[in-house]
Amino acid sequence: MTKQEADEFTTALSERYAQIQKSNSHNNELLSLWEEVIETLPPDIKSGFEEKYDHLVREGSS
Repeated sequence: MTKQEADEFTTALSERYAQIQKSNSHNNELLSLWEEVIETLPPDIKSGFEEKYDHLVREGSS
């Protein structure tokens, strides 16, 4: 995976995860599954995801 592909992947993943948290907060099983998948990401992908997700969360709470 190229750096650009990894960036696009983590952007899409973080955006989708934020959407799922907002719309499915009552579905703990789905959220748990996503959290398990996120934990298995390679370190560079995981850190990119966390950075983008944190940014999305901060923007959403403003």
